[in-house]
Amino acid sequence: MRLVPEVRGILWSTLRGLAADIGDKNLGLISAGVAFFSMLSLFPALAAFVAIWGLFSDPVVVSEQLEVLRPLVPADVYSLIEVQLTGIAGAQNQTLGWAGVLSILLALWSARAGVGAMMMGLNAIFEEKNRGGLAHYATALGLTVALVCVGMVAMLAVVITPIILAFIPLGPIASITAEALRWLIGIFVIFVGIALLYRYGPNRRGPKLPWITPGAILSVICWIAVSIAFSVYISQFDSYNKTYGSIGAVIAMLMWLYLSSFLVLLGAGLNAHLELRTRIDTTVGEDRPMGQRGAYVADNLIETKP
Repeated sequence: MRLVPEVRGILWSTLRGLAADIGDKNLGLISAGVAFFSMLSLFPALAAFVAIWGLFSDPVVVSEQLEVLRPLVPADVYSLIEVQLTGIAGAQNQTLGWAGVLSILLALWSARAGVGAMMMGLNAIFEEKNRGGLAHYATALGLTVALVCVGMVAMLAVVITPIILAFIPLGPIASITAEALRWLIGIFVIFVGIALLYRYGPNRRGPKLPWITPGAILSVICWIAVSIAFSVYISQFDSYNKTYGSIGAVIAMLMWLYLSSFLVLLGAGLNAHLELRTRIDTTVGEDRPMGQRGAYVADNLIETKP
């Protein structure tokens, strides 16, 4: 029976600490910076994704599968991304010469700025120092490549799922099953992407998967809910176009990226506070005593009262 009050104490202590972090660690300000660099990185990332995908398949498939994002993204933002993506897909020559390799590398290098900004935000959440110049750029670029690869695998899964289902006698529910699997794949990819950021983004010894999962789940659930709510708000009130005119879609995209960044960092904050409230070694590898784990939140403890 003692377990219940102990868990309740940890829960309330974690929630109070997380709420305090929003102000104490300037979560809103950090999210704004991450959103700005993410916006600068979004289209280079799409260009790299389409260029690599175009080496193996029709790049137009990418823009077709973008439909799964329509309910989660404000209409103006979706249209802006769709137009850019269609233009990028139509410009691909599907050859891998030196010019093609260079364009992919340049696109990846430009895209890593958003990942780099998120890494610095995660360091603030986990109370770690930022990496040095070369290590920072190398890690950001590596994470960018990893995220693009995750997207590639997801896209491949989405494309081949209907083909596989065609051989399974599902009858009238085949289309519903295919659509449900598209959504599940999309949600899983978002989860994996956030988990990769939590695992390799902060400048610390990496946390074990069970200590990554709570924050990643929180971020995914909140992101879906907030994205849908923001899309409905934009469609009903259209305030951004009324206020900002022709750049309303750009401002809406920046706001959506801000909310997304905030939720990713909020999930990281949850993980950080959970680690701060256990004596268990939460880092990968062999168990180490506190003070030798290479991570501030794993090396320090906040005592909680039942």
